[in-house]
This record gives sequence, structure tokens and C-alpha cells, in this order.
Amino acid sequence: MSKEAPFYTVSSLNRYLKALIDSTPTLHSLYIKGEVSNLKKHISGHYYFTLKDEESRLSAVMFAKEAAKLAFPVKDGDEVIVFGSISIYSANGSYQIYVSEMSLFGVGKQLLELEKLKKKLAAEGLFDESRKRELNIYPEAIGIVTAKGSAAAKDMMFNIHRRYPLCEIMVFPSLVQGENAPKDLVRALRLAQTYTLDTIIIGRGGGANEDLSAFNDEALVREVAASKIPVISAVGHEIDVTLCDFAADKRASTPTGAAEMATADRREIESTLDSDRERLYANIQSRIETIRETVKSIKFRPFFINPGIMYHEKIVELGHLKGNLILAMSNRLKARQQQTEQLSAHLAALDPRSILSRGYSYVTDANGKIISSIAEVSPSQLMKTILKDGTITSTVLAKEKHHGKD
Repeated sequence: MSKEAPFYTVSSLNRYLKALIDSTPTLHSLYIKGEVSNLKKHISGHYYFTLKDEESRLSAVMFAKEAAKLAFPVKDGDEVIVFGSISIYSANGSYQIYVSEMSLFGVGKQLLELEKLKKKLAAEGLFDESRKRELNIYPEAIGIVTAKGSAAAKDMMFNIHRRYPLCEIMVFPSLVQGENAPKDLVRALRLAQTYTLDTIIIGRGGGANEDLSAFNDEALVREVAASKIPVISAVGHEIDVTLCDFAADKRASTPTGAAEMATADRREIESTLDSDRERLYANIQSRIETIRETVKSIKFRPFFINPGIMYHEKIVELGHLKGNLILAMSNRLKARQQQTEQLSAHLAALDPRSILSRGYSYVTDANGKIISSIAEVSPSQLMKTILKDGTITSTVLAKEKHHGKD
């Protein structure tokens, strides 16, 4: 071997190979399926492990920042799909995958497809904040797309009426889970678009991931994003997030939250009207007092245009102006008072409590859920009857369905 022959040091070769691999795009972002083995959780929070299949092994590392986001406790023997980049660790010349995401295979495959769809729709701008519209919290009509007769529908209707009884509610029933649910939800949402509505709420109560999968359907997500009417997505509970949540103008963590987000509270409206009325009256009184003091400060003495001729036109004109201003302000105050009284009377007439005062009542189960059908009770079940002045707790002895009625 000649002394002049070119050579690499071990370090320079490893650095060269690392640069070569790092510059290969296909090795930057790839998914790999394998079985976890030799898992070591370092005190720093880093995970070091091996991915293997029937024939080969691959070293892997997942740094603490990414490991802290894992949705499951990874262990040896787990079959997983990882996402990351291949590179060389120069110190020992070994190549490994640097893992940024990991999911269990099966569930992981579904999540992988969901993540791909999410990135695709986000790249198209469907989730951009700039597209989001503000809600009219003083609505004339709200549409609800959800399962017919569901707890979620009843909950939203009850809370919208409780908060803002002037609002009309239109329910567009749809399947919310199962193979046919996505198409049915699209149908109901399109139907809602044909009505004059201020807001549309689409959603359901909580459930397993597979129960909520209809709200990750691409066609439905696009329909939500394209809606000409502002949409609130209210799917599941606080921890449940679907693609419809990203496409909607607003996302509510629960159906109750959607009702509160869509409407102003009538109690706050009444309080604001009272404050406005008091402030308007105080302002008018203050201006009247200012005019009164100004008039008092004028010295009522005659003045002359021509010698020998006395005029009082200016004083008379000022008196007329004062009278007209006081009259105009009084009329304005009366009009505002009448408007406030009419709105208060309208709200009071629609108050659910006024219905109870006329001898009506409503029934709930022990948990406070409203009972609207005989099918929802059974013998020995505890029930509560709410009257205008209190609650009666009773037990069902028997039930009898009215024949000839649905």
C-alpha cells in the first residue's frame, strides 16, 4: 500500500455517510412498522429501543419531547408504526431512526390515515383561522344536525330556550354513527343550508373513537368548511377532537357548550337594558341641569339695535330652544322605556317558568334528564316532577301507554 494513497479517517467516513443519508429526501419522513424490543427508558425521558420483524432489526431513539406525547404506555412486544427520519450516529457509525411519532398498529393505521387526511385538508386551507366567522349571539333561528330524539338534541334545545327563548330551533335529524352516517350527515347539513338560519350546530354526544369516525369523513369535513352559514362543531366531550372541529367556525367541547356559544344569556340582556336605561336617564338629567344652569347665568337685560327701540328676541329664542330640547329628550326617554318594557314582557312571556305557573310541570329521572316518553321509564324507577314552587320525588308503580297514539 502506497503512503501517498488517499484515505478516510473513521470519523470523516462516518460524517460523509451521515451527510449522504441526511441529504436523501426519502429517508427524512417515512413510516416503518415493526415490533418494539429492548426498550430502555432513560432518566432523561429519552426512549431507546429496537424495531424488528422476522428477518431484520433497526435501532431507534425517541427523544423526551416526543416521548412525552405518546398516547399509550409503550412496552416490549408492541407492534407499532413509527414516523421519523433515518440518520447515522457518527460516534459509532450506526444508523438508526429518530422517531417523532408512534402509534399501535391497527389503531395506528387508522390514525395514520386520519393524520394524512388532516395534513391534506390543512394544506388546502380548510382549517385556516382567516376563514372562521364570528357568530350572531342574538339569533332568530338556529339549526341542529344530530340524531333524532337524542340526549344531545334535547340538551341543546333546552339550553338554547333557557338562555335565549326568542330563538327558533330547527332540528335536521341524521345518523351520527355507522357506515351510512357520513352521507346522511352531509344530506342533513345541505338541507339546513336551504333555510334562513343564523347558526348551524352539528354534533353528538361522546363515544368511542369508532363511534365518532363519521365526523372525520372527508366529504363531511368539506361540506362543513363550505357552509354559507356559520357552523359550530359539538362532537363528543372535551377530549374528543374530530376533523369537523378544525373545519367549523367554532368548536364546542360539549353540546351544552355549543348552546351557550351560540346564544346570549337573556339574564345578561336584561341586566344590560337596565343599566342602559339608568345611564340614559342620568345623561338626560345631567344635560337638562346644564341647560338650566346656563339659562340662570344669562342676565335678562334689554339691549338696543336702534336708540329708543328695545328687543327681547334673543331671550325668547333661547327659551324656545330650551323647551324644545327638554321635550325631545323626554320623548326619547319615554320611547326607550317603552321599548325596554315591551322586550322584558316578551322575554317574560317566553320564560319556561311562566309555563309552570299555569299549572304545567315536567318530569326528569334521578339524574335530571328530561323524560319525554313512556318508553324512557320503568317500574320502580325514581322520578322527579318539577312544579312552579318545588319538586316532587316519586317512584313509578306502573305505566300504561295511550292506545292509538305514537
